Amino acid sequence: MKNLVYICFAIFMFSCNSAKNTQHMAPKVISEGNLFGSGSEGLMQQNTVITNETEWKEFMMRLNAANETIKKDQVSAIDFDEQNVIAIIDKQRNTGGHKIEITETYTQNGIVYFAIKKTHPEGMATSVMTQPYYIATIPKTKQEIEFKEAE
Repeated sequence: MKNLVYICFAIFMFSCNSAKNTQHMAPKVISEGNLFGSGSEGLMQQNTVITNETEWKEFMMRLNAANETIKKDQVSAIDFDEQNVIAIIDKQRNTGGHKIEITETYTQNGIVYFAIKKTHPEGMATSVMTQPYYIATIPKTKQEIEFKEAE
């Protein structure tokens, strides 16, 4: 009888979901790096979810305003019936060597979180205006999406 109680308890414990589910919506990077248009793109610091082709084309026109950051075939390769695009744009920087990346993706209480890590140069860096960016596709979702600074 004791063994039956232990088995039932074990099944119960393993069937419970934690508050922090590690369901991954692994982003597939389209492009990342730095914009070198000295702000001519007109892109402010932002974390954006793009859900349709019209928004995507408008965003790409701004992103490619100074330089061809994203190739035309990459613009049309996204199926918005199956995917969304996340775009993370940092503020303008006075030096090179800055980078943005997604370190973790998880779902908690029905919200999908993307942990963002921003790295900066150590020591000497090139003296040039840059604006770090990260653009990726994720599976289509109706869940709320939030971006957090990685710890």
